[in-house]
This record gives sequence, C-alpha cells and structure tokens, in this order.
Amino acid sequence: MKAAQAFAQTNNLDKEMDECIEKLKALEWGNSDPKYITALMLFAKNPGYIWIRKKKRIERIKANESEEIGHAYTQDLIHGDPIQCFDMIRLSQYAFVLLCNHFTQRNWLQHSRTISVEEKITIFLHVVGHNERFRAVKERFHHSIQTIHQCFHEVLKAMMCFAREIIVPTSSNTTKNTSECYRRLKNIFPGALGALDGTLVHAVVPIDEQTRYRGRGKDKYYICDAAYTNTRGFMAPYRNTRYWLADFRRNRALTKEERLNHAHAQLRNFIERAYGVLKARFPILKRMAPYPFPVQRDIVIACVAVHNFIKKYDIENDLFTSFEQNNMVTPNVGGGGSEGQNIQGIEWGSEAVEYMTTLRDQIAN
Repeated sequence: MKAAQAFAQTNNLDKEMDECIEKLKALEWGNSDPKYITALMLFAKNPGYIWIRKKKRIERIKANESEEIGHAYTQDLIHGDPIQCFDMIRLSQYAFVLLCNHFTQRNWLQHSRTISVEEKITIFLHVVGHNERFRAVKERFHHSIQTIHQCFHEVLKAMMCFAREIIVPTSSNTTKNTSECYRRLKNIFPGALGALDGTLVHAVVPIDEQTRYRGRGKDKYYICDAAYTNTRGFMAPYRNTRYWLADFRRNRALTKEERLNHAHAQLRNFIERAYGVLKARFPILKRMAPYPFPVQRDIVIACVAVHNFIKKYDIENDLFTSFEQNNMVTPNVGGGGSEGQNIQGIEWGSEAVEYMTTLRDQIAN
C-alpha cells in the first residue's frame, strides 16, 4: 500500500513538474535565466523531493546546452567568417569540409550521440594547430577533459589510416606542383635527408634514446650551413666561397665550388620553406607537448598527412602562397641555429671529415 502511495505521489510530482515547465516556457525565459532556475526551485509542495528532481533536470539542461556549444562553434567555423575558420583550425572552410567528408566516406570516423565528426576533427585541429592542452580545449567546446581526450585520440587513430593513403613516395610521373628545380637538386644531392636548421621537429625523448631518432643512415646526410663542420652525416658548403642566394642574383656561379654552393643553398631554401609552412600551420611541431613518444610520432604523421592532403588536391591556401616566395628564407648570419646545438652522435674524427669532403668534391665535379 505504501509503495502504491509513493508511486502515485511520484506520478503527481512528475505531472506538477511538467506543468511547471510548460508555464515557464510560456514566459519565454531562457534555461539559464536566474528567474527560470529560481522558479523551478520554489515550485511544488514537497521542497526536498522536488529540489532533487529539479536540480537533476537543471543539470541535464545545462549539460545539453554545453553539448550544443561545441556543435554551434564548429558550425560557425564552417559557415561563418572564413578568416576565423583559418585562424582557429588552420584550414580553409573548403579544405575542412573536404577533409571531414573524406573521413566520413571511408568510415574512419563516425558521429557519436552528442559529437559530430566535424566537431571531433575540430577538437583535434585545435590541439595541433595551437598546441593547446586538453584543459584549454575543454573550455572552448564545453566537454569534459575525458571527452576531449577521447575525441583527440579517436581522430589521431583515424589519421593513421589517412596517412597510409596520403603519404606515399612520389612516382616518376610527378605532378604539376612538383618543381623541376627541386627534382634537379635532389638528383644532385641524392643522399640529402633534409636541412638542419628549421627542419627538425621537436620531440620529448629521454636523453639516452635521442641518438636513435636522428634519421641518418649510410651515405645519408643533412644539408647545413658553413657554421657546421663538414663531416659524415652533415654536408656544409665550401667556405670562403659565395653561398647565399642573393650573392648569385647578378653574377652566375663560375667555379665548381660556387656551382655546388649555389645548388646547396637552393636545396636548403626549398627544404626550409617546406618545413616552414608545415610548422606555421601546426605550431605543435615547434614545441611538442609531453605525450608518450608513440603519440608524439603519430601527431607528426597526422600533421604531414593533412599538409599533403591540401597540397595533393591543389587547395588554394595562403600559407603555401606566402612560403613559395623565395625571399621567405633569409641567411642565418650567425650560422648554426639552435637546432644544431647539442646534437648527439656527430662523428668528428678525421676519417669522417675526409669522407664527407670527398663526397662533396665528387658532387662538385
């Protein structure tokens, strides 16, 4: 009997609560309006019981509103000011929609109950595009840190599928975007892995494991300026010889040393501009957060994949346009930038120096 009475009382309270909500809706107060909340708290005969029910409902309303904030923010980026979209997620609206459709069509990501694919990718791009911590992103999207963490890693995992499709060796049938000059320079320096200054990606790795991640192999080397020793793994230009690109604008290279220095400076310029636009789009590559190393690795791969995606589909992009200007890279007068400091595993012996000197002379000849 008591149970039946309690059940009937609960139904009556539910009815009263529903009537209260309908009356409040008629007043057109917002769900977060203090008057709305106060009315809910004061309404009903049983203050203690109704307070618990109203509190839960208020919390549920606020939770729903928070979920809508992230969705509304994402939609505003897609359909609102294009400059704001680029500033916030480092992609144009067209590129972002194309990227989201790509992931959806291949079923790499799915909408969840409260978060769309677009919002998940927006959360990921916020992290890598501004090097923001999850707590800061949480405030933007009004989700819990656990939700932000889950979305980030869900997208990062999907990015690995994306990377396998989009990061592939260039074929002999190069695209129209591939520079003939760059192909010529790669043929001149077939062992070049990259340029030293401005191209290394920051990573948080224990000191005793750092050398193994210095991507060098047999007959491979980094292009570096004259501030570095010309030794195995690091090819510097000839000293006391013209080197900077500006030095050759009026007078062409004459000697074999000048010709090598000119080609060396051109290749270094190409590489530094390529990494420059990548790091400008994704600042997390300049100062990686202390994620576990496999996560750091995957973030780099994901950033390169998105970068290649934009380039592959020839999407117009201001970053590419600005960095394609030759004057974007200026001489480092002091030489030996910060990335060259504290490099582990350099071979300083006479044999290593002689090896690279011979290799450089072979290329010059």
